[in-house]
Amino acid sequence: MPKERCRQTEQLSREHDEALTFAERIARLASDGSSESLAEGVRLVQQYYRDEMEQHLQHEEKTIFGPIVQFHREHFSLCVRLGTEHGHLRTLATGIRLDTAQRDLQAFADMLRRHTVAEEEELLPLVESLFTPEQLDDVMHFTPLPGTAPGRGASQ
Repeated sequence: MPKERCRQTEQLSREHDEALTFAERIARLASDGSSESLAEGVRLVQQYYRDEMEQHLQHEEKTIFGPIVQFHREHFSLCVRLGTEHGHLRTLATGIRLDTAQRDLQAFADMLRRHTVAEEEELLPLVESLFTPEQLDDVMHFTPLPGTAPGRGASQ
């Protein structure tokens, strides 16, 4: 899915590519269905949420959704839809359990895949076309909330 991005959104786009690769890995583990694969999938999703996903979601919510809602209300529904999906992803990732892992892992992989493609194909092109240079710089220089794992975002 690599697309040409402005320098301020390159990191988010790389994270999207990584998320798609991760979703495929989780889907394979769910499809395998062995107890070892399911346990590995649960562990990986919990680690991914803690180390990368929460920071990524906060990054988008603070530097993208906020300015769109404030300055480009005509795109409010896109932010609501994607923000709702952020909530679903958080719920799936934090509520995943071994006894429902096959279903939960597949649901997480499917949602992560659909959501990531939507952000890459709908949200980032919109941001690049609407945002001021200052807003784009805010996207590039995001700082996570205190207590949030640093992940691999641009703030490092």
